[in-house]
Amino acid sequence: MSFSVNQILEKMSSNDKDFRFMATHDLAHELEKEAFRLEANVEPKIVQQLLKLLDDTANNVQENSVKCLGLLIRRVKEQQANEIVDTLCGSMLNEKKDELREISNIGLKTVIQQVSPDLPVIPTLLIKRLTPRLIQGVTTSEKPEVKVCCLDILNDLLQKFGSSMTNDLEKIMGAVLPQLTTGRPATRKRAISCLGFLSVSINDAMFAELMKVILSQIEEAKKADNIRTLVQALAAISRSVGHRIGKYLPKIVPLIVSYCENPKFEQDDELREYCLQCFESLILRCNKDTTPYLAQIINLCLKFIKHDPNYAAEDEEMETDEGTEEEQVDDDGGDISDDDDMSWKVRRAATKTLSAVINTRQDLLVELYQGPMAVAPTLITRFSEREENVKLDVFATFVDLLRQTALANKRLTVGTGASSSTGNTRPAELLRDLTPKLVPSITKQLNHKSIKTRVGAFSLLKDLVTVLPGVLSNHIAALVPGFTFSLGEKNTNSNVKIEALTFLRLLMATHPETAFHPHAEKLSVSIFGAVSDHYYRISAEGLRVCNEFIRVIRPTPSSNFDFKGYVAPLYQACRTQFQAQDIDQEVKEAAITCMGTLVSILGDALAPADLQSFLGLLLDRLRNEITRITAVRALSKIATSPLKVDISSNISNYVTELSGFLRKSNRQLRQSSLNALDDIIRNYGVQLKGLYPLILTEVSQLVNDGDLHLAHLALKLCVTSLQVNPGETPAIIVERILPQVLILLRSSLLQGLALESVLSLYGELIGKNVSDESLHESLVSIVSKRKQSEPALSKQSLGSIAQCIAVICSRANSAQRDVTKFIKILESPGDETLKLLALLSLGEIGRRIDLNGFKSLRGVVVASMESQSEELKQAASFALGNITVGSMQEYLPFVLYEIGAHPKQQYLLLHSMREIIVRQSLTEGGVRVLQPYLEQILPMLFQHCKSEEEGTRNVVAECLGKLCLVCPQDLLPQLLERVRSPSAFARATVVTALKFVILDHPHAIDTVLIGQIGDFLDLLQDPDLTVRRSALLTLNYAAHNKPSLIRDVLPKYLPILYTETKIRPELIREVDLGPFKHKVDDGQELRKAAFDCMYTLLETSIERLDLAQFVAHLVDGLKDNYDIKMLCHLMLIRLAHYTPNALIEGLPSLVEPLRQTVTTKVQDFAVKQQVERNEEMIRSALRAVVAVEKIPNAEVSPKWEEFVKGTIKTAPILEKYQAVLAEDNAQTQQDLMDVSS
Repeated sequence: MSFSVNQILEKMSSNDKDFRFMATHDLAHELEKEAFRLEANVEPKIVQQLLKLLDDTANNVQENSVKCLGLLIRRVKEQQANEIVDTLCGSMLNEKKDELREISNIGLKTVIQQVSPDLPVIPTLLIKRLTPRLIQGVTTSEKPEVKVCCLDILNDLLQKFGSSMTNDLEKIMGAVLPQLTTGRPATRKRAISCLGFLSVSINDAMFAELMKVILSQIEEAKKADNIRTLVQALAAISRSVGHRIGKYLPKIVPLIVSYCENPKFEQDDELREYCLQCFESLILRCNKDTTPYLAQIINLCLKFIKHDPNYAAEDEEMETDEGTEEEQVDDDGGDISDDDDMSWKVRRAATKTLSAVINTRQDLLVELYQGPMAVAPTLITRFSEREENVKLDVFATFVDLLRQTALANKRLTVGTGASSSTGNTRPAELLRDLTPKLVPSITKQLNHKSIKTRVGAFSLLKDLVTVLPGVLSNHIAALVPGFTFSLGEKNTNSNVKIEALTFLRLLMATHPETAFHPHAEKLSVSIFGAVSDHYYRISAEGLRVCNEFIRVIRPTPSSNFDFKGYVAPLYQACRTQFQAQDIDQEVKEAAITCMGTLVSILGDALAPADLQSFLGLLLDRLRNEITRITAVRALSKIATSPLKVDISSNISNYVTELSGFLRKSNRQLRQSSLNALDDIIRNYGVQLKGLYPLILTEVSQLVNDGDLHLAHLALKLCVTSLQVNPGETPAIIVERILPQVLILLRSSLLQGLALESVLSLYGELIGKNVSDESLHESLVSIVSKRKQSEPALSKQSLGSIAQCIAVICSRANSAQRDVTKFIKILESPGDETLKLLALLSLGEIGRRIDLNGFKSLRGVVVASMESQSEELKQAASFALGNITVGSMQEYLPFVLYEIGAHPKQQYLLLHSMREIIVRQSLTEGGVRVLQPYLEQILPMLFQHCKSEEEGTRNVVAECLGKLCLVCPQDLLPQLLERVRSPSAFARATVVTALKFVILDHPHAIDTVLIGQIGDFLDLLQDPDLTVRRSALLTLNYAAHNKPSLIRDVLPKYLPILYTETKIRPELIREVDLGPFKHKVDDGQELRKAAFDCMYTLLETSIERLDLAQFVAHLVDGLKDNYDIKMLCHLMLIRLAHYTPNALIEGLPSLVEPLRQTVTTKVQDFAVKQQVERNEEMIRSALRAVVAVEKIPNAEVSPKWEEFVKGTIKTAPILEKYQAVLAEDNAQTQQDLMDVSS
């Protein structure tokens, strides 16, 4: 290694610049290797030689030398590091050699960039050696270039090491502030940046002094240059530390407003631009504090968004919407504009400030549509902006408004059923009212000569119809010229065509078909032209539009619109792409889909030869591996057509191919094939004689628990087969499907749609020449003939078998036989599992059939509650409850008596009561049956709501909640009365009961509950921990399922919620476990419930949250235990997605908790589970960091940027970060693919 370095040293001293270049290049390459080490005697020589080469005549040698010095600074000893820093700084301060100063400046920047704040010595060395000389350079140097370089390096130092420079910050501030009034713009610019970074690290007293100086200078400033600089400084400070500048707004805002409106600066558009940019920064970074001034700021923006002294507004108003293309080109106003016109920057700044308001103040959406702060009407008038860049910003701002409206609409529709705080005035409705004004303004832009303008206009319209489907129904005529203009031009940019086609497709999909009928002829010409376009993306999008157009011209088979004239050109346009072999895959798939739609909707109008030709080609596409999934879906669409298209010529081939696809590994293909086969059997089943054995044999392989959705589809197909062909299929199903079903029933995973399909299959088999007794016996044999070597059946499996038995019994009217058998099983000693099945089956049968005639049934079920087996006790409880559902008059009094008479069995009997109440409350008939018994049930439930057993209280709470839905006027006041009960357990029970009163769909009780929910939520302040936790869980449930109930009372309860996020030392107790002591945190579950509630509110009621306060409490959670940290990471991701600007304001406070999490290491003796938990917590934190990093302008927070560069993007965290980033990008790509498909 020494010899190699000596060679490099020799070449670095060579007269040949190529040798010097290669030597420095090779050295840089070696220095990048972690294993590379320099010998002690070589270090000084390398450093000295590199410093000499900074003054080399060859630029590429200088660049390599700078790179080497940056890499060396982390490796060399302190003496050499001092030499590097001193030499670079000295050369930079040299007032004679400009080129050497510039390269030295770059060298210092590189050195600072390469030094991590975590290194032990170098950061302190840099600060100590550089800061005094830089301050001296700023204050004493007479050469402006030197000052600029010094400020530049100070910026880098403050950004990276500001928190370590506390001793020098006051001197730096004293040196930098005077530079704001210097005559050189570059110096002022860097001084402004320097103050922004400085404001992050200085203490409150120094910050107050900084603000005092700047504000006093603004007040005293006379020159426009000085005012502009000071306003920019305020903007820079607010971008860095918006949370600190908030209390100075009463002085800042009036000052800036005065300069905006001061007649003295009427011609100074640059000053206005900086003032508006300052407002934008203040809104983004200190959102809450700007609230009192928002109206004033918005009105100022609305004034200056129209500021265009070189263009007469009167002329603009006189323009008509029906101008020709040539007239519109003249109206563009291009001749009026000149190079000196800066007014467009003012308009752009005003637009961006309005965008900041829209994106950060979701709570003001209604006011942004109507009233003194109405932004929307003005934005619409500014669609005619003559400067294209500003116009695009106006479009983007209006799109922001549309998207915030969509989010608000989504939140307001979650859990509807009670009036919300906005009353009947929703932003979406206000937007609808503006549509007549919006359409003329935007349609004019669709005919604009500029490509960017048209693309922006179509994009805006896409968002509009997404927010309000059907809103343009009365304005299609105004839009058609825009389509024909953009799609008809030969030289139109492809982006415009794609945007126009995408919007047209969305328009047709979201609006009534009849709205397009008067314009079908004009639109068809443009659509057919797009289909035949040579560019594959335009052709594919044209086919997708064509797909919608087919539905438009014939929405129903009996439609009155004369569609026949379009059939032939449609068929010709689509068939050309459908039968082509040498086209892009995207076009192939779009063509197949379009042809499928064409045949399914217009098949009866096609010539028989054309139809048969298509069906043959479709078979070819089915046999092609690349196109078969799309072809399967097209075939399914044709099979379900109300036209009953004749596919008999190819039906056997179709079925054979589809059956073969069920063996393929592609899940999507198997799923589509099952759906297509089901559709064909349902509509063409009589033509499939002889094919059922093939179909059902292939289907049988999918009846397993490996993929329950495929199993559901397979069983659904079997049910369809039985319904369509009851003669041929039952025997095949019994032979080939039922054995697989019996295996499936053993699975503990069977549930949901798959279980429902199994029940449907057994129900359909009854009466189809299949013995119900044999079916019953085969089900019972799963338990009775189970081998000891086989795994035990789970309760879930037994429940599924019991439901099947009950379906057979109820359909076959075999209750006498089956119930008698089960009673005998329970009366005789035997297999416990078989008794479990008997009890569960009796319950399922009893729910469907009145079993009052079986006199011994009651006794055997109650006797089972005294069993030694807990599972048998629970099954008996279930059975008694469900038998009572079918025979209320006989069994309910008995259950009530048993609850009082047998205290030891109360928990089981209460579960029976729960089954009764829950089952009966599901239907109107059940409610009527239940109501006469309320007077007997309620006293018993209220008596047990004070139970010390949490399980009992939870059962009682559910019963009370469900009964409250049955009779709210009687029961809700009784629940409210017990909110003030002296028993903490009673209070906890009634607030828990409220969860079961709140449904995720509208209910009559909502109007009563919205006025009384506050009385229940007052228990959030209860002195008892159990009650407070129950109240928090109820608040969370309400926020998730019906947020409209709690939105109005949130301001009252949010401070209480935030209080519960704090760690309380008084709730932490120490338990003596002998050899060691263990701390138990009784408040942990309470905090977890509070953070769960915060997470839910972020999704459903974000417009009611003070996000700055929210983030402040979120920081507490980032310092808590594992579960709470993981939840807080999810909240960070959600905040980054929904309200990125609000999150940026709180980024500095997130840094230390996240840094502590990602750098946490487990102890050497930690077990595997602890290691895995720690790794998962680090990955969770990194996912949050990735989400924040995707926020535009996240880098404006110096502390966050330093954290990312110094901790996240350095070893050993970097590798984990890159892995998480790759996962996130892959997921984003997958989501985009799912949306596009």
